[in-house]
Amino acid sequence: MYRLFSMGHFLDFLKLQYRRLRIGASMHRNDALGALHRAWGYVHATQMVGDYYEFGVYRGASLINSRLSQQHFRRHLERSRDLPFLRQGTVTLFLEHSPTFYGFDTFAGMPDNAEGEDSLAPGSFKADFDAVLRRCRHVGLGPPALQLFPGLFSQTSHNIGPHPAAIVHVDCDLFASAADALSAIAPRLTQGTILLFDDYNLFRADNCQGERRALAEFLRTHDITVEPWFAYGPASQAFICHHVVS
Repeated sequence: MYRLFSMGHFLDFLKLQYRRLRIGASMHRNDALGALHRAWGYVHATQMVGDYYEFGVYRGASLINSRLSQQHFRRHLERSRDLPFLRQGTVTLFLEHSPTFYGFDTFAGMPDNAEGEDSLAPGSFKADFDAVLRRCRHVGLGPPALQLFPGLFSQTSHNIGPHPAAIVHVDCDLFASAADALSAIAPRLTQGTILLFDDYNLFRADNCQGERRALAEFLRTHDITVEPWFAYGPASQAFICHHVVS
């Protein structure tokens, strides 16, 4: 079987198999992969029915780890079938839903922007769409459970699915991109949705730039508040959504 892979593909395969074996040790990692693991732990602890949305896929690492974490916690819950609460109620309803994983990215790199950062120049973080699909398939994630949409978020927002969002991972650095991502996902945010902002404190935590500005402006025009949950990585922040009751 391995002869079917190029050397690069084979190394990808080995790395992903190792990641699959180590996924259970991710809870205390203070990075994006640890944050995703913790978020899926929360989703399963609260039996929150919903899908996963990622804005800024790049090479697919966080999308893949999100899938592995979801499978890890689902297996743990399914193996507890001897417990009475699994016979009816929210746990049964939760297990009946298989989340869809939505990924949005230009796959052509950063769009034109005026952020003024060399690391965010147009074309930065370009990725191969087909390579992302291949890596995802290595961990058992493919269509229809996986839905990838190339293009600007403003152009692909009509592909947002019909179910609530359990976890939304915003990893797009730029104000305009983050604003478009939040606008697209707004109809699917519900009580308890987890928002992960991978670049929240970029631009030296300036409230007038990047994801900080996008979230602040979004909250001023929507009946949603957010509660800070935990910080992770060098510049990232997790939030829990709350619906405002009129």
